[in-house]
Amino acid sequence: MANAELTQYLGRQTLLAGAVNSGKTTGTTAILEQFLAAGYAWEIAVLDLAPDPVRGIGGKLSFVKPPGLLYLTAQIAAPRLMGRDAAEIQELASANARNIENLFVELERQPRNILFLNDVTLYLQAGSLQRLLSVLQNSSTRIINAYYGDSFADSDLSRRERRLTEDLMAHSDTVTLL
Repeated sequence: MANAELTQYLGRQTLLAGAVNSGKTTGTTAILEQFLAAGYAWEIAVLDLAPDPVRGIGGKLSFVKPPGLLYLTAQIAAPRLMGRDAAEIQELASANARNIENLFVELERQPRNILFLNDVTLYLQAGSLQRLLSVLQNSSTRIINAYYGDSFADSDLSRRERRLTEDLMAHSDTVTLL
């Protein structure tokens, strides 16, 4: 049974966006925990696309994973923090997109009505916005977080990420800038 706080998310796409360490992951976790407390675990899939922390940036969602919840993640690099030059940064971003594509395939095998997607920008750096939108349409309720800031140097990858994040914002019912 949906409580009043959850009705603002049900049947909608909500995007939390902000700079590094702005509270995107914390906010997403808080919403996820509300859904879990309300008994939705069997309807939820979590795609955790965040890298392990690098220099205090990044990190997976931290929550108790109850029975029934589908939690999918992969080894994800932090391209701009780990790459030595533009070519290596792009190579890492492309590898991330391929790893995330595998998660999309797994999600399509086990669809859920409610989707939480942590750090979608790791896919947008080298992945297809159309593919992402197609995956999102398989769930009626979507809570997504995305990096949206200027913490990183200007680059082709950063410009692409920002443009596609803005496109994703345009496809979202609610956008909260943190």
